[in-house]
This record gives sequence, structure tokens and C-alpha cells, in this order.
Amino acid sequence: MPKTGKIKIGILGTGFGQTHARRFASFPDVEVVGIVGRNEQKTQEAARSLDIPGFTDPQALIHNPDVDAMVVCYPSALHAKYVIAALEQGKDVFCETPAAYSLAEAEWMARTAADTGKNLSVALFGRFVSPYRHVHDLAVSHELGEIRAVFSNRRTPPVWGGGWDEHFILDLMLHDIDYICWLLGKPAAVTSQGLEDPGGGWNHVSIQMAYENTLAVVEGCGIMPVSFPFSTSLRVVGSQAAVDLNWYWGGDQPVVETKLYPREGGVELLSIEEYDPYEAECRYFIDCLQGKADPTLFSIDTACDSLGIALTAKTALERQAWPSHR
Repeated sequence: MPKTGKIKIGILGTGFGQTHARRFASFPDVEVVGIVGRNEQKTQEAARSLDIPGFTDPQALIHNPDVDAMVVCYPSALHAKYVIAALEQGKDVFCETPAAYSLAEAEWMARTAADTGKNLSVALFGRFVSPYRHVHDLAVSHELGEIRAVFSNRRTPPVWGGGWDEHFILDLMLHDIDYICWLLGKPAAVTSQGLEDPGGGWNHVSIQMAYENTLAVVEGCGIMPVSFPFSTSLRVVGSQAAVDLNWYWGGDQPVVETKLYPREGGVELLSIEEYDPYEAECRYFIDCLQGKADPTLFSIDTACDSLGIALTAKTALERQAWPSHR
């Protein structure tokens, strides 16, 4: 049943959790009632910054009957435990990506959501980034003609967390895999190759997603020089036109350029309205709870589809990795 009145939300996680808390708190029909962290000092600092109560015990919010929904931004390995606990306490849940590191855990989360009748949304972020959404809409409206090839990449220096490991594909490349699934559906075949990281896992991976008449390639590179900005790009080639999108972090804000290359005529620099994608996905979650939006756009079942493909690529990678990068 759609929710009415002000929706009360609890946040698990003081990293990205603070980002989401601020977006949710900006909505007039939402109240953020508390944030939970694993470090007492950091949690209280976050709570003061947000002007909400802070806790170190997740049960303080999960078992609070006044809380309508939980936002789970803990490390990915902990998602299933707390998502399932929240669902079983009658909460709707918004979970960060990846939903889990195994398909079994993600499917367990999906079954629990179905059994409890609650909404479980996963932050499939690429679906809410304005230029990426614009390219998607061009493609599905057939303005590019029949899609023949897609290339998507994500490049970064090795500055994230404690270094790369066996979850490289899920931590860095899952948004691109999910975006291609949104664009083209499930592939007929998935293969991958990569460079092994000296510390274990991988640090550069190429994934090929084959369709009946289309080939999509996803590249993830985690060994760029420290001077190189975090960057993404997308190229979609159709029978009537191609689109080339380039995005990088320019220091204070992102720098984006999207060009349309028609089969006939000159190149067009597309003017695309920018908006905050974090705010957009948070707003969409609330709209889903209020019965105003289609929850399948970023449901747990949708997330399981792209996660399964990512894990297939990971399995292929384990069988045919290239020599390590030293």
C-alpha cells in the first residue's frame, strides 16, 4: 500500500550514508530520524553534522517501530545481514550497490522482500546520471537506429579503500554492466580477461557481453597514475548515429561532454540538463513508496540480473587472467 504522510528513514553507514541522509533530509515529505555507524566518534560527528541522533547499534533503528524505511550503506559484505533484518521488521529498504558479493545472498534478500511484501531498492546509480539516462533514451527511442556496438569504461588511480581485490568487477564495474543490461537486456554470452593485482584479485579488466547482433565491451582500469582524474566514458554506435560521452572529475565538479555523430550531417554537441543523481535516486525511492514510480527500475530482482552477469564475468576472469601488472 502506498505510504502517506512523512516517511521516516534510518541510515546505516556514515560514509555514503551521510550523502544519502542529506538528500533524503532535503525532501519535505521525509524525516531522517537517525544514523548508525561502527565508529563511535565518527558516528557522533556525522550525527551532529546532520542534526539527528547517532547510534552504534543498528537495532536501535531496525527495531524502532516508528521507522518506515532503512537505507543500508554499510560495506557490501554486510548488506544481506542488515537488509534482511530490516525487511523482517517491516521496513522498506534502499541498499547501496553491490547488493551483495554473491548471487545466493542477493536472491535471499529478494525472497525476503517478496515474503514480507516490502520494497527493496538497490542504488543502480548509472540509471540516474543525466547524460547516461539521455543516451539510454536516445537508444531505446531508436533515434540511433539499430544498436551495433557499446563501449563503456571506468578509470581511476588506485586510491579507493585498501586496494583492489577479488571483488574488482563488483566494486568498480558493476554500474557499467548494469547500464548495458538496462540498454540491451541480458547478453547471450559473457567473457572477460584481466590483469592480476600483485596483492591479489585484479586491477584492469575487459568484459565482453555478446548479443545477437550487438557487442558490448566494459573496461575497468584501476591502475591509472595518481594525476589522472576519476573518469568514465560511454560510446553507443547505431546504424543511424553514434553517441560519445566523456565524464571526468574536474576537482570541484564533474566535466561532461556528450556528442552525437549522425550518419549524415555534422557532429552535434548535446545540451543535457544536469541534476544531482544521488538526489534523483533517493527521490525515486520515496516516489516508489508513495506509489508514484515503477519500482522495477532499481528493484532487487533487477539488481540480481546485473549481479549475475558480473559474477559470470568474474568466473570467466578466474579461468583466463593475463599476467600480473608489476
